[in-house]
Amino acid sequence: MISADPAGDAVEESARLATLNHCSDQYSLPEEAFDDLTGLASLICGTPIALVSLEDSGRIWLKSTVRLTASQISQVDRFCSGIALGDRPRIVPDATADEHLGSHLLVIGDPNFRFYAGMPLITPSGQRVGNLCALDTVPRNLDDHQVAAMERIARTVVTQLELRRSVRQTGSVVRSLRNIQWYTQTQVAERTKQLAAANRSLHLLTGQLMQAQEIERRRIARELHDETGQVLAALSMTIDGMLKRSSAADRTGFVQCKEFINLAISEIRNLSYLLHPPLMDETGLSSAVAEYVRGFEKRSGISVQVDVSEKIGRLEQDHEIALFRVIQESFVNIHRHSGSRTATVALDVVDSAVVLEIRDHGKGFPATPGDSTHSGLGIRSMQERLRNFGGTLQVQSCESGTTIRAQLPRTRAREPFLQQSA
Repeated sequence: MISADPAGDAVEESARLATLNHCSDQYSLPEEAFDDLTGLASLICGTPIALVSLEDSGRIWLKSTVRLTASQISQVDRFCSGIALGDRPRIVPDATADEHLGSHLLVIGDPNFRFYAGMPLITPSGQRVGNLCALDTVPRNLDDHQVAAMERIARTVVTQLELRRSVRQTGSVVRSLRNIQWYTQTQVAERTKQLAAANRSLHLLTGQLMQAQEIERRRIARELHDETGQVLAALSMTIDGMLKRSSAADRTGFVQCKEFINLAISEIRNLSYLLHPPLMDETGLSSAVAEYVRGFEKRSGISVQVDVSEKIGRLEQDHEIALFRVIQESFVNIHRHSGSRTATVALDVVDSAVVLEIRDHGKGFPATPGDSTHSGLGIRSMQERLRNFGGTLQVQSCESGTTIRAQLPRTRAREPFLQQSA
């Protein structure tokens, strides 16, 4: 048997005990694999008793036994602790003739052990953790084949112990991975909540900025129309009066001034309209779109077909402004980038949503990856405008042209949503 070595190195003994603890649990229930091996050892040696013992610091416990009662196990434990095993098998044909075992109580008394055969259990790292042994109450011996078979069984026992050590280590790794996974999922969930909160704050801020922008546009448009426009109109009337009283030499200059003033008045009216169309407040989106398209055709030379359903009616003011800005941005892109000479704009009501569709027959978006000339700030601005009211934006582009489809609920949505497909 393996026993504690008082003269052994303390570090080596500590390593051996650590290996043993990783290999087997002394409090574990009987295991069929070990019971099969001890039974095979008993059959090979022809002995009524076989066991697997493992040596901890200060004691030996039996991992598996054959034909031992509970009262006999503690006695065999003490018997095994009195046998010093080395790294090689130990065979004792007759214990009464052995100087170490001849006076042992289990030899001179019940059950009168005579034969003992022990095979050391040595791990791949060289640590001796116990032994496989066979015992009998009559003297006997083992031939070479039986010894070789016992050595193989001992190696199989070690393999089973190593397998359990690997299972324990794997279980520990799995638990660690589960802890890491749980921690990672917790962190991801927390970061996701933070990101969602940041996105909500960003969308809220974006909506507030756009609302403030529209208010400022309306104010500037009103000032241009009511103040600057009125000043220019008064100046035009003054020049008209001066023109009547002017001499022939000054008439040409006054006429030129009159033309410049009229041009400035026209530009200011256009700028005021683009900032905030007055028809939007008076008659609604349909009239504002028709007036905007007429002006766009004059400025760009692009022919535009307009189809506005009578079902549109009046929408919420901010919804009308959002759709009008999408139309403005789309036609700016058509004029600057598409090269198309024709375009269409259609407004209709589908189910409970207003659908805006704008098409051109130009060259479409560039195919070069990463080119954001057409899908840059303008489209993102349209997306944000619609997102604030629960709308969606779809952009489809190919060599034959581009289609922009915006959909907006007639009533304000509770949760913003954005979809873009390109």
